[in-house]
Amino acid sequence: MEASVTERFTTPPKPYTEDTLLSAMERAGAEDMPEDAERQGLGTPATRASILEKLVQMGFVERKGKQLLPTKDGHNLACVLPDVLTSPQLTAEWETKLTAIAKGEADPDGFMAGIEEMTRGLISGYSQISEDAQKLFQKERVSIGKCPRCGEAVYEGKKNYYCGNRACQFVMWKNDRFFEERGKAFTPKIAAALLKDGKAKVKGLRSMKTGKTYDGTVLLADTGGKYVNYRIERRDKN
Repeated sequence: MEASVTERFTTPPKPYTEDTLLSAMERAGAEDMPEDAERQGLGTPATRASILEKLVQMGFVERKGKQLLPTKDGHNLACVLPDVLTSPQLTAEWETKLTAIAKGEADPDGFMAGIEEMTRGLISGYSQISEDAQKLFQKERVSIGKCPRCGEAVYEGKKNYYCGNRACQFVMWKNDRFFEERGKAFTPKIAAALLKDGKAKVKGLRSMKTGKTYDGTVLLADTGGKYVNYRIERRDKN
């Protein structure tokens, strides 16, 4: 008997929309909950929509058209959270206990004491995450060009544009006096053009002599020293 190999293509599940996600939240963990539980699923009909809005506001979920997609931080958060907090089983257990309390079969004070104990344990056990987990939440650096000195990638920082090579001292400061005196913000677009072509066309430069504005070309005049210099390209007079 000869074996045969069949090639087939699979498709990933469709992304959630708000309607399908709300429906999934309503059904989550239902199989683990008692039939007479006051409510099932995650949240309540009144709170589920606000839960989704909170996830979007916090940057863990993003909207693309009608679709709701997890962000990079959303994926990473699910990776570092303990299983007990990411499983609807916890809600199922609480609903079972709440149903028992409603029937007078369980002590509400004991239920709250259990939640307090669990909270203290989570805080104690997960007050710090590993270095590998911390790296998951570091912002991805996006290169805006190549360093004119060493050829390594240049990245945008909070206050500057810096070479990714620690041994290289190349850095362009956003608050450089050259741009401040001419009334222009040193934008990533200008920085990228300077790195690519050694010059950038800039509109609305303020003349230091007359105060009037004009469109000109800024040149990168790097001499390899501690500070990077810039100058305005001279225009030939005809």
